[in-house]
Amino acid sequence: MAVNKQLSRFVRDALSAGKTRAEIAQALNDGGWSRSEIADALDAWAETVFAPPVPRPQATVSARDFFIYALTFGVMIFGAVHVVQLFHALIDFALEESRNRWSGGIRWSMAVLIVTTPVYLWLTVRERRKLAEDPALHRSAIRRWLMYVTLLLSAAVMLGDAVAVIYAFLSGDFTLQFFLKALVVGGVAGLIFLFYLTDIRRGDAS
Repeated sequence: MAVNKQLSRFVRDALSAGKTRAEIAQALNDGGWSRSEIADALDAWAETVFAPPVPRPQATVSARDFFIYALTFGVMIFGAVHVVQLFHALIDFALEESRNRWSGGIRWSMAVLIVTTPVYLWLTVRERRKLAEDPALHRSAIRRWLMYVTLLLSAAVMLGDAVAVIYAFLSGDFTLQFFLKALVVGGVAGLIFLFYLTDIRRGDAS
């Protein structure tokens, strides 16, 4: 939650004047500020005895972050879709008699992955090196938003996949072919979810 600039200045001046956090919170509460606004305003300053008060690191936003991370996550999602399509086509190719009609889909998915895989790996490795050199980059607001959006999409896919499996089982349409396809969808979504969940936790710990 963004802190009101006027409120932030008041808290800074009050801390500089030697007021305690309890006194500041009471004064702001009497002035009509909500508990969440007061907490955010106080949390913006480190609890040290140094004067003037020391600001805590804040989330950053930049055009460079938007370009890099939007491109990275876009390539990843596009590639993941075609990983699923490739395995689905291979499953159909292996289990159905009319195999020729699946060859075009296999070639197209492979072509997409030949392009997207090295691009995604290059972007990811490049960013990992930058994050290792400067842990402050973990505070990129755009990076965190896109990771959480990716977690949301992955979780939604896994839930939908589970619902589809249960529905197919209850309706009598549960076949080996369907199960393998559902396994591919759940596996790809699960790997993406775990990868970025680990990434978020690593960033929180840095």
